[in-house]
Amino acid sequence: MTMIITGGRAHLARRLSTYFSPPVMPVVAGCAVGWRTTWPSYDGLLWGLYGCGSWVLLCTAVAFAGTRLGWWPTHVPSERGPRLMLLAATLLAAAAVWMTCRRLGAPAPLLAVGTTAPLLAALLLVSTWVTNVSLHTGAAAAGVTLLTLELGPAWVLLYPLVAAIGWSRLRLRAHSLGQVLAGAALGTTACVAVVCLGR
Repeated sequence: MTMIITGGRAHLARRLSTYFSPPVMPVVAGCAVGWRTTWPSYDGLLWGLYGCGSWVLLCTAVAFAGTRLGWWPTHVPSERGPRLMLLAATLLAAAAVWMTCRRLGAPAPLLAVGTTAPLLAALLLVSTWVTNVSLHTGAAAAGVTLLTLELGPAWVLLYPLVAAIGWSRLRLRAHSLGQVLAGAALGTTACVAVVCLGR
C-alpha cells in the first residue's frame, strides 16, 4: 500500500530525501577530505572524484538495472529482500573501487579513509537483516562525521542537516525513529572507527 503525504512539510521532506540521497554526502566528504589530504596538490581531489564517482556510478547502474530486470520495483527498494541484494552489490562495488584505487597507486591516507565505504555498506547490510535501517541518515551521518574528524570541528555545524534528513525519512513514513537513529549511529560509528584506527 502506497501512502501519499501532502502539505508543505511533506514537500520539504521529499526535497531533502531527494537532494540528499545516500550517495551525496559520502561523495562530498570523500572529495573534500581527499583534496585537503594532498593540499596544495589537486591529486587528492581527483582521487576522491574518481573513487567516489566510480562507486556511485556502479551503485546507480546496479539500482536501475535491477529495476529494469524486475528484481525490485524502484531504484530505491524498501522491501527487505531487494534492499539486501542492492546493499550486497553496493558492498562489492565499494570493495572493487577501493582495490582498483590501491592498485592504481592512490595515496595511503586516502585509501585509509576510503575503507569507510565498504565498512559502512557491510554494517548496513548486516543491520538490514534485523530492521529497515535508514540509508539516507546513515550516509549523511557518515559524511558529516568524516568531514568533522578530518577537516576540523567547524564541520560539526552540519549535524543539523543530518537531523533534518532523519526528520524527512520520518515525515515520509519511510522509517521508524529507531531505524533513523540506527542509521545515524552506524554512519557515525563507521567513520569514527576508520579514522581512529588510521591514526
